[in-house]
Amino acid sequence: MRFALITILGLIVACSNTVEGTLLRCDNCEEVRVSRVIDGDTLDTPSVRLRLFGVDTPEIGEPCAAEATSRMNELAGNSVRLEDGPRLTDQFGRRLAYVYTKDGHSIDEILVRDGVGSAWTEDGQHRDFLMGLENSTRMMDDGCLWSK
Repeated sequence: MRFALITILGLIVACSNTVEGTLLRCDNCEEVRVSRVIDGDTLDTPSVRLRLFGVDTPEIGEPCAAEATSRMNELAGNSVRLEDGPRLTDQFGRRLAYVYTKDGHSIDEILVRDGVGSAWTEDGQHRDFLMGLENSTRMMDDGCLWSK
């Protein structure tokens, strides 16, 4: 039942044409300045390299990597908001966090909804929602990763 509800919510969001409207929100989370976008799921801040917790995007040189990086640049702008997940760093020492636009809209959700990123499946408080959203996006053959 829970997965069905998540899938239905994912379909609602996937069908939305809003650029930044998201169900996952964090309006008052910590705000950090963005120094540079590395790729679709990695940013530099003045103090640390940051890896999105909830989404994987293709690596540079792989199909859809340019689209994911471009979308991240567009969404991140000069600053982002951060919500910690269950782990604070990855094996490379990068900070892990769910990332939101300055206005509090989920970048993780947008990348999955737009079909330029896939949901992180191992853990995290938003894992089930993002996995349901990815499933909906795949079923609709939507976005760079899933269109045929």
